[in-house]
Amino acid sequence: MGTHFYYQDRYLFSEKVNLLEFASQNKTPFYLYSQSKIEENCKLVLEAGKSLDFLPCFALKANYNPAILKLIQSLGFGADVVSGGELQFALKAGFSAEKIVFAGVGKTAEEIELAISTGIHSINIESVEEFELVKKIAHQLRKNIAIAFRINPDIEAPTHDYIATGKHINKFGILLSDALRLYRNAADDQWLNPIGLHVHIGSQILKVEPFLKTADYLLESIENLKARGLPISALDLGGGIGIDYSENIFSLPRWPLKEILPAFLQKFKGQNLKIMLELGRAIVGDAGLLITKVLYRKQTPLKKFIIVDAAMNNLLRPSLYNAYHPIVPLQISEKEKEVVDVVGPVCESGDFLAQNRELQAVEAGDYLAIGGTGAYGQALASNYNLRPMIPEYMVKEEQTKTIFKGETIEQIANKYEW
Repeated sequence: MGTHFYYQDRYLFSEKVNLLEFASQNKTPFYLYSQSKIEENCKLVLEAGKSLDFLPCFALKANYNPAILKLIQSLGFGADVVSGGELQFALKAGFSAEKIVFAGVGKTAEEIELAISTGIHSINIESVEEFELVKKIAHQLRKNIAIAFRINPDIEAPTHDYIATGKHINKFGILLSDALRLYRNAADDQWLNPIGLHVHIGSQILKVEPFLKTADYLLESIENLKARGLPISALDLGGGIGIDYSENIFSLPRWPLKEILPAFLQKFKGQNLKIMLELGRAIVGDAGLLITKVLYRKQTPLKKFIIVDAAMNNLLRPSLYNAYHPIVPLQISEKEKEVVDVVGPVCESGDFLAQNRELQAVEAGDYLAIGGTGAYGQALASNYNLRPMIPEYMVKEEQTKTIFKGETIEQIANKYEW
């Protein structure tokens, strides 16, 4: 496993690029991604599934930058989409329709019509009413569509409540009893092609046990289908494999993808089924940094604040999930460490990137790198406080290219009627 973010002579590098030099020449804040790390993650996935009839799909929800999509598509991945917009981006980025899977609990009639008309691989059914709508639209269009039923295994995954999706209290999935009934209905329908089951138990899971339990549940469900004489040719295993959000990301990070995925996939060897995955964070999460500049130091009676030019509108995860992201300086100094809150300029007390964090002392004009931001960083960003979306760059060895120029206030203003 290569190290794609590391210190050399006290300076932080991404591949062969000195990030302090780069940051001093470009407006902050910005996102920066290691192309080699994305490639490495993709190759590991492909290697893990090489003994199977295998279609790994990239979850566009994690990061929909076209340059990243084109890169992942070129490596042989399909696409997992959850909206009509993501479907259009996937097609525009070069993913073939036959390699696109449409998931999500709230598909509109327009989105379903677009999916069927485009001829995508399959739609994952999340409810009885959605099934009826897909069936109705397929009949209206007189076009075949493959469907899989997302079943909820009621498996506890050790993750944040907001990104746990496999329990009965969650909004996702359909009861197996309903799925079996609808499966029969679909098997008898001329325009519907039921191909199998879909499951997704949550995100940022770092232990293999929940995945092995899910595999056992699916294998038992397959036997249930076969016993009823129902056809099954595919399984969509979802995603959810986490990344290392510790400071080790800048030296020797854990690689949960390598620890979990081979064991999970091994459970389905010999099943003679097409196996699909929908990975997002595991592909791009540990390949991205958010680079920000220190604006001010501020001392209150109870707290020491480092105010930076990035904010919750750029990286929402700390505010939304109280998520931990490692933060390090672009240049190591001899200064003592101190306990600080790293906060942005947005007018919310919830606008923080780190709280009670021990960091090397920094001054106005210094730069910080926030790790693990390749997924759900720019994808969750907003224009709150009328702050423009920020640039994105891709690094490959010593080369850096702009993959999103960022926005201006004028561009935002032009979206409105004045």
